[in-house]
Amino acid sequence: MSLQIFNLVICHRAVAIGAFLIMLLSGCAVNNPACQDYTLVAATVSQGQTVLSPTTLGVFPVTVAGWLDKKNITWSNGGVLLQSSANDHWGEPLPDLLTQAMVQNLRQRVHSASWVSSGPWVRDKWPEVVAFIDVQSIAVVKRQLRISVAWSLEGQDRQVITHREKVYSLPLASVDSTQAFVQTLSQVWGRVANDMLQGFI
Repeated sequence: MSLQIFNLVICHRAVAIGAFLIMLLSGCAVNNPACQDYTLVAATVSQGQTVLSPTTLGVFPVTVAGWLDKKNITWSNGGVLLQSSANDHWGEPLPDLLTQAMVQNLRQRVHSASWVSSGPWVRDKWPEVVAFIDVQSIAVVKRQLRISVAWSLEGQDRQVITHREKVYSLPLASVDSTQAFVQTLSQVWGRVANDMLQGFI
């Protein structure tokens, strides 16, 4: 009889421990939502874009400020405060995403995939014009996404054709949505491409 009572007690404890573990795991699932990975896309192009003459154009790998070069999506408030999303990550390193998106933007605007490439290149494949781009900050200020960028276009002899330091901005559709942040960043990045092509034409 005592053995049956002992087995019954053990069985009840096992059920209680199992129920507790299920509650614990379900609580973790609610409190820690799955991570989301994001990429940048080419910005929408308005009609009537200028088609360039067939001069080869290259995009050197984009550089970003060290505090931006993180797996978590990070931005500033325009001042000293940095903010970072806990569960939203870049699908690839941000410099790679910016480089790829810039190549896509430029290809759309010149209507050619063959004239635009990303570096680095071997010496005999160096494009006639190369874009060097440095992203100094990405900030959200008063519902505006702002990117501070320094860029230059250089010829094969490394002579600077055009150089500019500028803040590009667009209003955010939602300040609480990472997807809206990334979509707006993609559109602002397209504005940088437009500006660069104006210096190239």
